[in-house]
Amino acid sequence: MKIRIIFAVFALSAAALLMASCAGAGRDGVQVADGGATASGALYDTESAENTQEERDTGEITTDAGTAAETDGEDHMSNVENLLEKITVNKQSSIRIETDKIIYLDPFGLTGALHDADIIFITHAHYDHFSPEDIEKAANAGTVFVIPASMKGDLADLGIESGRVNALLPGESATIEGFEVETVPAYNIDKSYHPKSNGWLGYIITVGGVRVYAAGDTDATDEAKSVRCDIAFLPIGGKYTMDASEARELARIIAPAAAIPTHYGSIVGSPSDYDVFADGLDFAVEKLVF
Repeated sequence: MKIRIIFAVFALSAAALLMASCAGAGRDGVQVADGGATASGALYDTESAENTQEERDTGEITTDAGTAAETDGEDHMSNVENLLEKITVNKQSSIRIETDKIIYLDPFGLTGALHDADIIFITHAHYDHFSPEDIEKAANAGTVFVIPASMKGDLADLGIESGRVNALLPGESATIEGFEVETVPAYNIDKSYHPKSNGWLGYIITVGGVRVYAAGDTDATDEAKSVRCDIAFLPIGGKYTMDASEARELARIIAPAAAIPTHYGSIVGSPSDYDVFADGLDFAVEKLVF
């Protein structure tokens, strides 16, 4: 068993600075007029020792808005980095996120029966994503499930009470166990393994302010290209989903702080697909166990 973890800290730091810059630029009242005033009032305190005449002459003025924006950006990227430390990816698209509540997505190939899941998300009905054996290992009597609406019968067949099941449609939003959840259609464009008509899903889950996108089995659809997130789990193995090159281009479009490839290296695809995916992506992260 080999664990490989590759993470570009520089890219996260750069993203934080970019977010801070954009946030600062978007605030009202930061255009400096003669005498240091703005449309919304004084840009700085004329009696403050921090904003001296020399600083005004050189343009080196520290504004509360700019400082707050930079701090907000740094804090957010710190939250992203902290959440990445709590993520485990197993086989295929099997993901575990350890926050105040334990989240599983498509549990599969689990080596132990922890029975610790607070929420289990299922993207679609294929055996490597909807595995009753692995659901049993992760779930307990209080586990809540999130599934595509088309899979209601599958959960009923497992004896799971309807009150513990949240069945969602593509494009739907809900608050589940305190997490904001948005669904994204997951389907193939030029192959038939995952028809759009099945209503199968990817999920955007907001965890502590961090938007996490688990794409499910999908191609680089228009809906996927419209996602905005901080962390993206993208399938790269090809055949049943987009391949590594297509996933890399999708990652460039949605530009998350971290992109974690899934759905390769076991049933489909090979470990070397990671190298294709990561080529030129400074924000790529791998956290896969082979």
